[in-house]
Amino acid sequence: MSETQKSMDRAPVILAGVVVSALGALVYNVLPLFLGAAQDFRQLSDTSTGLLGSIFYVGFTLTTMTAFFWIRRWSWRRVTLTAVPLAAASLMVAGLFEAYPFMLAGVFLAGCAFSALYGIGTTVLGDTSQPARWYGLKIASEAGLGAVLLLILPGAVITRWGFEGMMVFLALTLLLLSPLLFGMPRGDGEDHHGTGGAAKAALPVRLRTGLWLSLAAVMVFLFSTTMIWAFVERMASDAGFDPVATGNVLSLTLVFAVAGSLLAMGLGDRLGVGKPFGAACLLLLTSIAMLAGVDTLSEYATGACVFTFAFGLGIPYVVTIVAELDLDGRYVVLSVPAIGLGVMAAPAVGGYLTEALGYGAILWTGAGAVVAALLASALALSFGLPAVRAARRESEGAPAEQII
Repeated sequence: MSETQKSMDRAPVILAGVVVSALGALVYNVLPLFLGAAQDFRQLSDTSTGLLGSIFYVGFTLTTMTAFFWIRRWSWRRVTLTAVPLAAASLMVAGLFEAYPFMLAGVFLAGCAFSALYGIGTTVLGDTSQPARWYGLKIASEAGLGAVLLLILPGAVITRWGFEGMMVFLALTLLLLSPLLFGMPRGDGEDHHGTGGAAKAALPVRLRTGLWLSLAAVMVFLFSTTMIWAFVERMASDAGFDPVATGNVLSLTLVFAVAGSLLAMGLGDRLGVGKPFGAACLLLLTSIAMLAGVDTLSEYATGACVFTFAFGLGIPYVVTIVAELDLDGRYVVLSVPAIGLGVMAAPAVGGYLTEALGYGAILWTGAGAVVAALLASALALSFGLPAVRAARRESEGAPAEQII
């Protein structure tokens, strides 16, 4: 382990990376309630509701597409101190102004701010010596915060104060948790990745191919899961289930997402990264088949819980595949715009499919995307791992660990 990795393995740094990631994922993890409340209180069509979700990730993706250039140059502390109040103010604009263009503008700016937070968190934890473990904790914290909010928001906030109250509550949550970011490292030009000279060398063609395939796997995987997640509350509403009961189920599903991510944290890379991700994909396909045949609330809850467990297990590993292949130290942050591209397209595509063909079309399109993500990740590992092992043997003078 390098000295720079040791410095990134300190508890305050890991805590800051985990918390800033949870804040960056705040809107994503309440996306079903966010879209549902916006539609109910602003009388939006399915297409307009889907566009509202997608515009958030337009801002999210446009910001993080530039992170490849600034993530190792700008101070992470200063970016965080700017992004947190900007995100809170943007949520307030989206919630308090009823005109749809103002909502879109607020949501777009919020996406820009939240993406900077999420990108920094992903990079901080990717620089540690055990990214699979801390990515598991990262996703667990994101889902855990989302579970608490999904439990509180429907009955205590939305029924009393509507969509406006929800957005104000989210802004206050963001500001109240920001003091936990005290351990954020500078990140302004420091080489935290710990790859030494290998980081400066030109990457082999096969490794670059593996990296781009792994980023494609991240994008397609998040497209699939987000498209289903964004409309899972609407599926329950369409089936006639009680809204408060549905909110409780959604909160429970995020507990299962936490369990999946904690399993990833516990496993780390002991089974490699390819096998656990493959298992997560198979569980996702099973849950999609379950949701396609829902008749009762209990069947809906079971399918949704299996879905989020697999989702929570899969995300740490699909991002870790990128981190494992990233000898340069800059590519892992591109997993954030990859996430953004997948998530950006998902609500709009989901809204269109719902209006044209119904909710079943979302489920089966999502299933196809899961299969595509699994194939892309397998190809990424087969292309990239030999080059990674060769580089590690050259730089360390010893055989690299088996990571598949």
